[in-house]
Amino acid sequence: MSDDISQDRAPVSITHHPSPITHHIPGQFCRLVPLVCSFIALILVFVGLFDWDVPLTRFVRSLYPPVGSVPNPWLVQFSDLGDRLGKGESLVLLSLLLLAVGYGLKRPQWKDAGWQSLIAHGLVAVVANIVKHVIGRPRPKFMHAGNLELSPAGGSGWDSFPSGHAAAAIAVATVLAAKFPRARWPILVAAVAIAASRIVRGSHYLTDVVGGAALGCVMGAIAVHPWREWRAAAGLALCRMTPYFVVTLAFVWTIVQLPSEAWPYQQLLWSGVLLTLAGLVGHALWAVQSAWRPVWLSGSLTRSLVGLGLGMTTGSLFVTTAVLLVSTAHWLDGLQEQVEPVDGHVGVRTALAEGLFIVTMLLALVASYVLKGIVPM
Repeated sequence: MSDDISQDRAPVSITHHPSPITHHIPGQFCRLVPLVCSFIALILVFVGLFDWDVPLTRFVRSLYPPVGSVPNPWLVQFSDLGDRLGKGESLVLLSLLLLAVGYGLKRPQWKDAGWQSLIAHGLVAVVANIVKHVIGRPRPKFMHAGNLELSPAGGSGWDSFPSGHAAAAIAVATVLAAKFPRARWPILVAAVAIAASRIVRGSHYLTDVVGGAALGCVMGAIAVHPWREWRAAAGLALCRMTPYFVVTLAFVWTIVQLPSEAWPYQQLLWSGVLLTLAGLVGHALWAVQSAWRPVWLSGSLTRSLVGLGLGMTTGSLFVTTAVLLVSTAHWLDGLQEQVEPVDGHVGVRTALAEGLFIVTMLLALVASYVLKGIVPM
């Protein structure tokens, strides 16, 4: 990170204390296992989402009226806007604008953002186009029976995986989020919207967009770090992006699967509710530095328990396994360095952040019940 980035970050009232558990676990183990867990979880995400590619495509088609009827203006505008913003010309123009501001106003941070976003865009364009034509997956418009057909080097229309728009938008957004951390969430939300518009437009399957987003995250992370650190940057990107993809898998699974009385649906559901609540109680004890807090309790452990509990509420062993892998990765990452309030004092900003986390997780727990089977496919 450059000095500009560190200056742009707001100060927080926290300090770092090594976890006593790390004295009993080799550092190389704590670094390698999260990477392996994240990689396996990402593979499971693609396997799990692949089953919903065709049903989701058919569902999206059902949202559009027959030819000759008036289409839904919101869907059309959303898909058209995402198509225009995700085009290479638009993203290159954005990078050039950043460069113009950087050089014109002598803003090194903007200049770096311009160059690195151009590099990220170039990297992802080369890799995505190679992968597209090596795999040769047909676009949804060629879907008939719904069977998987591959035609490497098949030409136009046989270049669905991965989504180039999603890959480029996420790659550029990854760079900009690193360079402008205070604006990172609006930037990332805009990029995700562009990626989602490719599904709504009917140009790509769900896994095409997820594959493009994963490629964009990795290439963006490589572009924003020194070249000699590209392996570490790619590994860091893998560990940080996989939880979001697992959340996507859990969300899709929740909205498309109807509740069931069969084993192990109910057992996982109620066990997940209890584990989520227990994790939130533990997180509150950790956050306020309560005297009742056990020595081994850490923020990474409580967050991992909450995540695992929410994953179990899907009622799926498959989803629970993927969540368990990313929860383990997050916990092991947390063993490297624990974040604790200074001298047991919790600042207002930290208290608000932890309170927001607890409320958000409770809302997610309620949503996991309310949204079950809301879009049966």
